[in-house]
Amino acid sequence: MLLSGSIFLITFIVLIIDKIPRTIVAITGAVSMLVFGVMDIKEAMTYVSWETIGLLFGMFSLVAMLSEAGFFQFLALWVAEKLDYKAAAIFIVFPLLSAFLAAFIDSITVMLFLVSLTYEICHVVKMNPIPLVVAEVCGANIGGAATLVGDPPNVILGTMLGFTFNDFATHTAPIAIIGALISIALFYMKEKKNIAESQKGRVASQETAALRPSDKITDKYLLKVGLTGFFVAIILLTSHTFLEHAVGVKISVAEAALIPAIIAILCGGHKTHDIIHRIDIDVLLFFIALFVIVGGLEKTHVIKFLADSMVSISGGNPYILLAFLLFGAGYTSGVVDNVPLALTMGVILKDISQTSSMLALPIMVWALALGVDIGGNITPIGASANVVAYSSMEKFGSKVGWGRWIGLAFWPTTIVLIVSYALILLKLHIGWY
Repeated sequence: MLLSGSIFLITFIVLIIDKIPRTIVAITGAVSMLVFGVMDIKEAMTYVSWETIGLLFGMFSLVAMLSEAGFFQFLALWVAEKLDYKAAAIFIVFPLLSAFLAAFIDSITVMLFLVSLTYEICHVVKMNPIPLVVAEVCGANIGGAATLVGDPPNVILGTMLGFTFNDFATHTAPIAIIGALISIALFYMKEKKNIAESQKGRVASQETAALRPSDKITDKYLLKVGLTGFFVAIILLTSHTFLEHAVGVKISVAEAALIPAIIAILCGGHKTHDIIHRIDIDVLLFFIALFVIVGGLEKTHVIKFLADSMVSISGGNPYILLAFLLFGAGYTSGVVDNVPLALTMGVILKDISQTSSMLALPIMVWALALGVDIGGNITPIGASANVVAYSSMEKFGSKVGWGRWIGLAFWPTTIVLIVSYALILLKLHIGWY
């Protein structure tokens, strides 16, 4: 127990420090579990959720294809054009767009294209881009809580604990929608005066003419293939349980994403190499290594110890335990990577549900998912999307700083967490979970 716990703790601390690439850190931790005899490689592989890895690979592939085709850049500029480049409308709609997209594609991809386009558009409408980008990041992280594929923690919790796309869409999506609207409203009220100043100026037609949405589409054939594959994946993810019961065709969530992804890649033609190159293999290796590390904790009964400790600390009070899962995990994910946090906590929740009757597993999962997804908004390192946005803003010459980021994101995030907690308690009281 001491050895596995030490390896986990050291790995976690190094991940927090963020001076070494996280994939290397995680692989080192996983290898240490093998070298020091906590488990052998055969045992290690049994702790890896290949369902999670398959789902991530499939969705990453489809998103990579759409990104290669220029779809997301096109969509953002098309929306801005339809809004007639009005500063107030852009400030409200772009975070909503970020939240919507992040419910179906990874938030890193969302911020990679959205930050640069936001800076272009803000230059045209004479608006400070920093508050808008932070609002978009918060929107993306909150929106990611809405579905199984919206954020990596959800993928982990869903595939590991047996929750479907429809389960998340039914239980976390309504709360995420409310949270996103609240967050955007709070950001808008804070920046209302500055937005009004931007609104006074007239946008030159020659400047908007240079931002033609159609110019962003680089390959129409690839776009059609990617969109077809993506929609098929979403349809299969939402209907795979129905297909199993109605016609006897059993499709796992991993297969629901992998089948259309592989077909789409094979139809990619000369772009196949570029698509594969865009897939973030490092993230997949990171996940595999984390599963091995947490597997070491599970094998040596560290997880059971932590689960028993959580139940003991809560004093058998379900309200305290839910608060710990939502606020505790939420604020913790503001300073540590929410992926290893979600994975570790997910295994702990599984153990709690098996050894205690205090709370049903689903209600704990919804609280945890909302906590780690939303809480990551607080700091520039709370989630991968934050890191991408923060570094992109620095490249554009914006000196944001931790103080500015926290000043913008802390209260919207806290209020959304409070509202989420209230709605979770409501679900608990009416028995809808």
